[in-house]
Amino acid sequence: MKITLRNFHKYISLLISVQLLLWTISGIYFSFNKIENVRGEQYRVKGLDALKQSSELSEKLSFEESIKIIEERTTLNPISVVLIEDPMRGSEYRGRELPLYKVVSINEDNEEINVYQNPFSGEVVAIRSTQWRLWDLMWGLHIMDWVDRDNIGNIWLKIFSFIALFSSVSGIVLFFYRK
Repeated sequence: MKITLRNFHKYISLLISVQLLLWTISGIYFSFNKIENVRGEQYRVKGLDALKQSSELSEKLSFEESIKIIEERTTLNPISVVLIEDPMRGSEYRGRELPLYKVVSINEDNEEINVYQNPFSGEVVAIRSTQWRLWDLMWGLHIMDWVDRDNIGNIWLKIFSFIALFSSVSGIVLFFYRK
């Protein structure tokens, strides 16, 4: 079988079509969701951004103090607190300095929201919801880093990007070059 540009284009396009579809779907999702809502900014009480306590306090806040701070600084209803001391690959709190309090809370729609809090200062360092988890999944599919979802320079992304570029250029050439 003679390998022509047309056949090569056809099979290489078939190979990358699923990833191109994932890039398109995730890109559409990103464009229709405000990053501020994904990050949970709508749950923060406005005007309290300047109220950051020193993170150099020596004693951890009690769980009760933690809940009180979350009630004051967010519009959420905290229900439980868990101390996180060990990093977990691909977690909602990845990249954050440990230890953290994970304060499980409920929003006004009765949805579970995780608030991550510095246990010494009380600072809310991250808010994670179902919307954030879906965004994180889409991000992992988009950058082809399916475990950590942090590496935008991974080999899979580079390979598929070059294959997609070749497929696009060869498609344009084939469009104008007909037998």
